Amino acid sequence: MHYFIFNEINSNDLGIIVKKMPQVPLAERDIESFNVSGRNGSLHIDNGTYKSINYTISCIISDISKIDNIKKTFNGTSKLILSKYNDRYFEATIKNQVSFDKYLNVLQEFPLQFELQPIACSNELIETTISSDTDDFDIGGNAITNPIIIVDGIGTVTINNVSVQILESDIVIDCELMNCTKNNLNANDKVVLDKFPVLNPTNNTITIGDGINSIELKYRKRWL
Repeated sequence: MHYFIFNEINSNDLGIIVKKMPQVPLAERDIESFNVSGRNGSLHIDNGTYKSINYTISCIISDISKIDNIKKTFNGTSKLILSKYNDRYFEATIKNQVSFDKYLNVLQEFPLQFELQPIACSNELIETTISSDTDDFDIGGNAITNPIIIVDGIGTVTINNVSVQILESDIVIDCELMNCTKNNLNANDKVVLDKFPVLNPTNNTITIGDGINSIELKYRKRWL
């Protein structure tokens, strides 16, 4: 039997039976279309991003006594784990305000409508240390990942042709937040880079320059 977890509460614990849990569809690319005078067809600009996903789970309430907990749980934005994909989570927002009075008077069946962020992340935060050059480092999943990089040493680290020059040891580079710190203090002036590196699902090339003892990578697998 399928289940889901939202706001860290399992649907089974709320007396909810999942009637229908569809597959999560592939997110739509965010592509802008323009009509240009004198040109056939349309001009398309691919922004390299994906749109949010509308997703509905059909539910049945088996225990009416838990209705207050159900109302409290299904609110706002939280991580959503689906039993179909129990190794990952989606950032999800409840889209509909369920009229429980309406549904409870009929079949005790109601829809939960979510807006999902287009990329799912692994539940596990993976940590690995790299101390030598490699050109076949795989992380899995099928989407790029913005890692946290902790650098031991002073020098240059290159990840997939993106070079980062480290001017002071023990710098933490958060590629998701695009921020560098040391001892939880701002250290952006201790790092020289044109852009923050990302990790591909497979075949990442990492070069450890002179003066760098090792780097620690922290990341989650990601899927479209």
